[in-house]
Amino acid sequence: MAGSDPRDPDSAVIAKEVGDVAGLRISFSPRLGLDVAIDDVVADGLVSAVDRLCAAGLRITQRDPVWPAGATEEAIMPLQHAGLAALYGDTFRKDPTIFDPDIAKQIERGLSWSGAEVAGALVASAAVANAFAAFLTDVDLLLTPTVPCVAWPLTQLGPDMIGGKPASPRGHAVFTPFVNHARLPAISIPCGTDPRGLPFGLQIIARRGQDRTLLDAAHRIEALLRR
Repeated sequence: MAGSDPRDPDSAVIAKEVGDVAGLRISFSPRLGLDVAIDDVVADGLVSAVDRLCAAGLRITQRDPVWPAGATEEAIMPLQHAGLAALYGDTFRKDPTIFDPDIAKQIERGLSWSGAEVAGALVASAAVANAFAAFLTDVDLLLTPTVPCVAWPLTQLGPDMIGGKPASPRGHAVFTPFVNHARLPAISIPCGTDPRGLPFGLQIIARRGQDRTLLDAAHRIEALLRR
């Protein structure tokens, strides 16, 4: 399933893996350059993990991506809503009760976005991808939190609080959307737990086409953190 295919214009050439993770240029961004809340146990846990990786010989510097003005999750969200509406809008109109309430709200919102608003979201998405590409020109891997909090109750869509503040509906998912819109390979590995044993993760991001390097690096980084 790896590699390019002429029948799929979105397929990509997958580069060969880099031999030694210690030789990679790695950056750590505690909040992905975003002004968002994060639990202390997650923030402190990631700093501790990075310190341990540096002690093991990895070359890691702290550096944040710089995002263009107006590039926010809210700016790109119309693409998610409109996409759901395109897939399920007809079924939703016939019987909205068959959908999860949260998904139903997104479909309903997607049906209301104008073409110009969706096009604006495409422009914002491209700006995010360009900013990420610029950042990764001299960085091989970027380390960030996967989520800004520990695991929340199974019965809830998201946590009630993050960083001591009431959590917004998307507060738990602030570190992954930009990666998706930039079409970058990324992985989450276990990083630590809070005093109750609830887990949080370390997200590792690589350039397009560097999937093998990412997987190999993640394997080695996870082994180092388990020591």
